[in-house]
Amino acid sequence: MSTEASNRYTIPFTPLEERISQEMPHLSEALDALRIAIGPADFDKYINSLASLRKVDDQLLLITRKEMYRSVITSRFLPAIKTAFAVSFIRIVNQ
Repeated sequence: MSTEASNRYTIPFTPLEERISQEMPHLSEALDALRIAIGPADFDKYINSLASLRKVDDQLLLITRKEMYRSVITSRFLPAIKTAFAVSFIRIVNQ
């Protein structure tokens, strides 16, 4: 094993809902509303797996880990996300 490989480590993925509750608790209520609006299965698959979510004023940035998830969120959930987070503009990008 090379020295470079032995110095690497992984950090387990933490679901978005857990990260938001710790880092941005003021957005937890919006996430709860979104879970109710789109259903727990879709929420866990497409929203809780987001790499990042940031809200500034009436704009929301979502970063997905998969292009397919970006497409699904864009086509199926934009109105529910806008309502839950009270935003007028959403940008979704994938890593």
